[in-house]
Amino acid sequence: MIDGSSAYKLIEYDYLEDVDPISGAPSIVSVPKTVKDAREALPYNVINSLDELFLRENLRTAWRLLRKNDPYDYQLEVADAIIYSALQGLGWFIVVMISRQAGKNEISAFVQHYLLLYGWYHGERISGVKFAPVYKPQVQASMDRLEGADAPDTGGLAGSVITKRTWAKSDGYKFHIGKPRDSNKWAFLSINPTANIASQTAFTLLEGDEAQDIDEAKWNRDAQPMGSFNNATTVLYGVAWTKGSFIYQGMQQAYDMEARLEKKVGYRPKLVFKIDADRVIAAGNANYREFYENLVARLGENHIAVQTQYRLVFVDTIGKYFNDEDLTRIFAALYETRQGPKPGSSYIFSIDVAGQEEQPTELADEVEAGNHKRDATILTIGELFPDGVIVPVAWYQWVGKGHTQQRVQIKTILKHWNCIGGSGDATGLGEPLAYWLIEQLPEMEIEAYKFKAAGDENKSKLGYLAYSYVKGGLFRMPRRPANNPQQADLYDEARWQLENLVRVAKREQKINYHVPHTAKPRREGHVPHDDVAIGLFLLIRAAYMIKDPEGRKASAYNRDDIGG
Repeated sequence: MIDGSSAYKLIEYDYLEDVDPISGAPSIVSVPKTVKDAREALPYNVINSLDELFLRENLRTAWRLLRKNDPYDYQLEVADAIIYSALQGLGWFIVVMISRQAGKNEISAFVQHYLLLYGWYHGERISGVKFAPVYKPQVQASMDRLEGADAPDTGGLAGSVITKRTWAKSDGYKFHIGKPRDSNKWAFLSINPTANIASQTAFTLLEGDEAQDIDEAKWNRDAQPMGSFNNATTVLYGVAWTKGSFIYQGMQQAYDMEARLEKKVGYRPKLVFKIDADRVIAAGNANYREFYENLVARLGENHIAVQTQYRLVFVDTIGKYFNDEDLTRIFAALYETRQGPKPGSSYIFSIDVAGQEEQPTELADEVEAGNHKRDATILTIGELFPDGVIVPVAWYQWVGKGHTQQRVQIKTILKHWNCIGGSGDATGLGEPLAYWLIEQLPEMEIEAYKFKAAGDENKSKLGYLAYSYVKGGLFRMPRRPANNPQQADLYDEARWQLENLVRVAKREQKINYHVPHTAKPRREGHVPHDDVAIGLFLLIRAAYMIKDPEGRKASAYNRDDIGG
């Protein structure tokens, strides 16, 4: 072992902006800065035997030896509570709410590694099961974190000098130290609502990852009984979502257990750990501070992802999509609508496609916006500014007109505006139009966007993107047109839809949105729609797609082609 007399430093990470692959919410990925940092951050105390390693006061040293990095104090606090309950057979119900990329899976992997090593060394029966809602990436990421690799800068079963020659993997989802057997294993399973969970026993510890997305009924029916034989400890990890989510219900159960234990044993053990971004920053993570401050500056403190994933604040299941501050920012009225392109400016478009009616109409001047039962086909033209700001400057509307007639007019309008590209609704009847435009206008960057796919994942991603643009001040509405009644009417409809749009929180932190049919009409005969708002969201998608050099490709976005 290496003497621990020399000073040590925390491993530094770069925090890179990312998007959650399931919900579309803004997220981050942490990457160690260098292999050299990982190597140099490893001061070890002298350990003469593994007996000493399992002393409670040597928990930090055990972490360093097994994980090959230095833990933050809040990680040790959580790990200590879990290990204490697990080895004492106390059956505690622990909830760990922790900010994104703050080391949740590191805590879990260390606990698993420690307990398996303890069981192997002392000849005691140790087994655990960890669940996550989705196999890829969630279950796979947890398995990868425990396994590690035999490399200078990674720990885990394969990277730690203590276990690199003693661990084994079986059946593709179970890990062991020593000879594979049911009495010394850790199993990893998906717990999505349709999963057939293999029969396993969690003799020591039962874990639920991303617990805000776990179906409570399925957990209670299929997962929790696995820990019943030996009164296994239960741990839920995750972030906040709604008060109807499983992690919120679990948090209430953990508080109740704290109160019961206080009466029984005379002290109140801490079973709910809330480690928000402030706690992570206070632990000394300067890089995390820089990323978080930039995230808040760009999205705003009230962004739903900031509130739930970093501040750990629960949100209502249903709420207004944009608050008064958002709407004030959107309608700051710094820009003007136009009837044609301005030389030197860049224009993009979006198309939200509706179905056809038996008695078709013509262009927008023949139907007042919102005075029709079905959604309209909405073509929105936007000006894309060099700083990334997108402003809609003209609207065109068709209600029920034959799609073959629409497409010719749309092509003519796009060429009139000299658009550089755009996004079109390629769901259902919109698909032929989107691909026809891609074929007819090869000089434009056109994306066919299938956002009403199974599960509405793409609709959620579109909503998060629009939300981020608004919070970041990158989406602005122009002044209300003064001398064009048809454009003024469509402008009024756009404003009414944005003001009345509601957000619905769904599973896996996905969001949906619509204008409720009970919304107060803006005039007699008006029928609530969200077609103009969806067109604006697609316009934001076009701005995002075209602004990104890597995204300048005319290709379909179809979640059905994505594995996992």
